[in-house]
Amino acid sequence: MLKEYLSTLGFNDKETALYMVLAEIGVQPASVIARRSNLDRVTAYKHLKKLAEKGLVKVYSRNGIQCFGIESFEALESYVGEHVQSYSDLQKRFPIIANALRSLRGSEDAVPRLQIFEGTAGIKALFRDMLHTVKQENVRQVRLLSSNTFEEWLSDAAMQRIVDGFFTDLREQKVSVELFEVTGGLVPERLRKLSGKDISASSSLVTHGSTNIFLIGHTVYLACYKGTQIGLKMTQAELSQIFHFLFDLAGKMGE
Repeated sequence: MLKEYLSTLGFNDKETALYMVLAEIGVQPASVIARRSNLDRVTAYKHLKKLAEKGLVKVYSRNGIQCFGIESFEALESYVGEHVQSYSDLQKRFPIIANALRSLRGSEDAVPRLQIFEGTAGIKALFRDMLHTVKQENVRQVRLLSSNTFEEWLSDAAMQRIVDGFFTDLREQKVSVELFEVTGGLVPERLRKLSGKDISASSSLVTHGSTNIFLIGHTVYLACYKGTQIGLKMTQAELSQIFHFLFDLAGKMGE
C-alpha cells in the first residue's frame, strides 16, 4: 500500500525504497541508508538529495558527517497538497495548451480518421475511446441505434460489464442518451425510440444486438458483437452530419 501510494505521487522505485527505510531507521548517514536499501552509496545519495530538494527529507550534520532523515511525515501531506493545487492549475490551463498544441500540427494530419478495433480487447478500447470523445468534444448527448433481431440474441457477461460501465460513466458525466432500437424476426423490421426511463434498463439490449451505431459529435462508431467482435471509428464532419440527419428522421418515425 505504501509503495503504491508513493508511486502515485511520482516516487520512483529507488526513492520509494529510501523513503521507507528512512521511516524505519530514522536519521542516518547515506552509507547506512544505502546498505539498508540495497543501493550503492552514490545512487542513494543522489536520490536522497532529490527527496531533500522536494522538502520530504531533511539533511542533518552529525560530527561532521552528513545524514538524512524524515523530520515529519506531515511534509508528505504538504507535498500532496502542493501537487493537488498544481494539477488543478494545469487542468484550468489545459484548453489554452491544447489549442497551442493543435497549432503546432502540420498540414498533414497524422491522426487517423478511420480506426478499427477487433476482439473483446478492441471493443473495450472502442468504448474507452467513445468516452474520451465525449469529453474532448464536450458532447452532452450520445445517439445510439441498436439492432436486436430474434436471430441475433447473444449472452456475453464480459461484454455486458463493458457496456454497463459505459452507460454508468455517461450518467455520472450527465450525458444523455438518445436510443433507438430496431427489432424483428430474422431481419430488422420495426423501429422504436426508447424513452429516458427505459435507457438504463436497456443497456443489456446493447450487447445482445449484433450491430450498434453510436453517434458522438463529429464521430461515428460502429460496433458488431456477433461472431468476430469488431468496431469501427470514423471521424469526419460531413459523414457525421448525414448520420445526424438519419437520426433526426428516426426520431420522427419513432414518435
